[in-house]
Amino acid sequence: MPRLCSRGRSASHVWLETKMAVRKKDGGPNVKYFEASDTVSQFDNVRVWLGKNYKKYIQAEPPTNKSLSSLVVQLLQFQEEVFGRHVSNPPLTKLPIKSFLDFKAGGALCHILAAAYKFKSDQGWRRFDFQNPSRMDRNVEMFMTIEKSLVQNNCLTRPVIYLSSEIEPKLLGKLKDIIKRHQGSVTDDKQASSHVVVPIPASLEEEEWVRPVMKRDKQMLLHWGYWPDSYDTWISASEVEAVVEDPPSAEKPRKVHAKWILDLDQYNEWMNEEDYEVGEGGTRRKRISAKTLTDEVSTPDERRDKKPANAKKRKRSPSPSPTPPPQESKKKNTKKG
Repeated sequence: MPRLCSRGRSASHVWLETKMAVRKKDGGPNVKYFEASDTVSQFDNVRVWLGKNYKKYIQAEPPTNKSLSSLVVQLLQFQEEVFGRHVSNPPLTKLPIKSFLDFKAGGALCHILAAAYKFKSDQGWRRFDFQNPSRMDRNVEMFMTIEKSLVQNNCLTRPVIYLSSEIEPKLLGKLKDIIKRHQGSVTDDKQASSHVVVPIPASLEEEEWVRPVMKRDKQMLLHWGYWPDSYDTWISASEVEAVVEDPPSAEKPRKVHAKWILDLDQYNEWMNEEDYEVGEGGTRRKRISAKTLTDEVSTPDERRDKKPANAKKRKRSPSPSPTPPPQESKKKNTKKG
């Protein structure tokens, strides 16, 4: 997960004033995050880069920081609705959320938006439309074009996976099929691999856990263990007593257990390797039991209407979903003035 720089002060708090502690219900965009003034300001680099490198595709209607931010929200929402875990036989593996958070000039987000604007121009579209069913196939094709551009510009790397001979033969075949479907590759050369996959440990942590990955003003971004990065959730920093640790320098190839691939197939999204790493050596970031968080923070299981046996009564009424549709979000913001 890339670090985002924080610019701006009081105005940037607008997106945080609603209680944000409820766990995201899906892997869609956090609309309030992308509407925040200090997030919008980070689109400067992207907008300038597009103007220099893709002027012919945007000059008819030059984008603003806000319109670029809005487009990213629409892309992420479409991706979740069409490629998310609730979709059977999705046409494409979800693009990593970190690609949409890479604001540097010439970075992944620049190439995502450049490919989208070029596709729009080539199709002769006046505007993007992700709601029209007749545009569905073309929009999926646009995502395939975006993915291709990310690979060509070295912003997206396909995993090259070495499967341990200790893995049970039946599971081995299943893992190979999953890797192939998600455009990874399997190698017999361990040294040439990006990942070494070993059998799933006999005992895995059953308790829900989180890892703080970013702090911004009075908010903290939590990553939930064994859930995709797109499900990371912003909460009030006061809800968790922990600091954000720097990610450990990963050794290559990364050694992970087979659940990393099985979960990829479940969520249609390459999972966070740090959750699945095995072996001794190297520093690891602290994992925090979700039970230690205040009652306001819902776990993914609670989000699916499953209450744990030891759940206490909620002290406060449930918070609104952190990812309302853009129109709904605007209405709420208007009311709050």
